[in-house]
Amino acid sequence: MKSLPVNLLWFVCSITLNALGNSFLIIANLGSSPWAAAGQNLAVISPFSIGVCIILLNFCSLILSYLMKVKFTVALIIKSIALTFSFGIFIDVFMYLHHLVYVPENMWARCLYLLIGLNLMAVAISIYFQSSSVYLSSDYLLKAFGKLMNNYTLGTILCTLIPLSISVLIAFFQHEATGLGIGTMLYMFGIGFLIDQYNRWIVIDKAPQQNTYLA
Repeated sequence: MKSLPVNLLWFVCSITLNALGNSFLIIANLGSSPWAAAGQNLAVISPFSIGVCIILLNFCSLILSYLMKVKFTVALIIKSIALTFSFGIFIDVFMYLHHLVYVPENMWARCLYLLIGLNLMAVAISIYFQSSSVYLSSDYLLKAFGKLMNNYTLGTILCTLIPLSISVLIAFFQHEATGLGIGTMLYMFGIGFLIDQYNRWIVIDKAPQQNTYLA
């Protein structure tokens, strides 16, 4: 029981770092993570901010996870929705601060922002999965695809195709690729390696398992 407050602090830290990392990738404008890129593209064709669009995407992920037979308790749904709102709001706040302080235009500065963003997200994800029993809706969707395919590698690819398809479809009609680029590729093929490295350096007591199961 004594470890719970510590895990909560780690958890808040992970969500903050994840949102901050995403904001660095978005500001670098060299390609974002797949879900953030989908949020960017939805923001282009809607009156909503990127953070709000990411919240909406996570709501859709929650519904799809449920349809794929991931069972949630009411408490877990409420916590996941609260987490989703916090994450989206944090992204918008960090985006506002970036625009207030500095937006890189030089390619070297943008590349530096990209690397900072990727590492912040890797640290955040490492902490996130070690300290939390409540996840973002898109993570439950990833779990659902992994269980469906009985293979998490294939499940990850299929799950990632959803936000990428949204981005590509909007980019096709808008004649502009927003949020897609080398950063997206580096995230997809490099984030796992970075997470493995940080998992060696960051070790947190395991949080209790979340109350979800697949029927």
